Amino acid sequence: MTLLLVGNIGKEIKGVRVLNAINFSLEKGDVVGLIGGNGAGKTTLMKVVLGLTNYQNGVMRVEGKEVSHVNHSPIKVGALIEHPGIYPFLTGYDNLKLFFEGKNNEEINRIINDLNMSEFIHKKAKTYSLGMKQKLGIALSFLNNPQIIFLDEPMNGLDPQAIRDVRNAILKRTDKGVAFFISSHILSELEKVTNTLLIVNQGEIISKTTVEKIKEDAEDGDLETAFLQVLDAKKHSTPTQS
Repeated sequence: MTLLLVGNIGKEIKGVRVLNAINFSLEKGDVVGLIGGNGAGKTTLMKVVLGLTNYQNGVMRVEGKEVSHVNHSPIKVGALIEHPGIYPFLTGYDNLKLFFEGKNNEEINRIINDLNMSEFIHKKAKTYSLGMKQKLGIALSFLNNPQIIFLDEPMNGLDPQAIRDVRNAILKRTDKGVAFFISSHILSELEKVTNTLLIVNQGEIISKTTVEKIKEDAEDGDLETAFLQVLDAKKHSTPTQS
């Protein structure tokens, strides 16, 4: 059964359409990548699905049941949107315990190990580098066995080793059926985990494809080149107003 179905979602802000006829779905174990330029609507779409901002039309269904957003559904959801919401005067470990709903710490310790955080997890979060804070935010999104995890630019501030840690942690969870919805500007990393790509431009999904298919269509077989070609084709297909 489809975990999440988003149908014809639209949103306006002060009369300006910022999301238009958005359609996508998530199955168990899916990793759907969301790519687009700055201001394309990626973060807004995530906020709409999570119920962090409203929308004017469309429908969402979780496991076949209509809901207003995924946080008003029976499934557990994890998310890292924009900046990690952490308490700076607590240790990373205490931040995790604060939001943990379980009775023992096995899950917390497993997440720490998966993300290779043991060297700094018992230090206060105010001492963390940008990359450490980002890892902690990702760890928080993994808590409590969510069935869907939303990650907005998860690789921001991460060094190559940390990126590998996050990638491996994502793939480990997809093997267990967890679905991910990930936006990122680091296309070279996104292509290593996604099975479906949504390209967003001016609040619309202009392409739904796979990494393999879009790279086949690129002049040099590169995802970045393919992405820019799609945007360029859209720009030239849009009629200009006189």
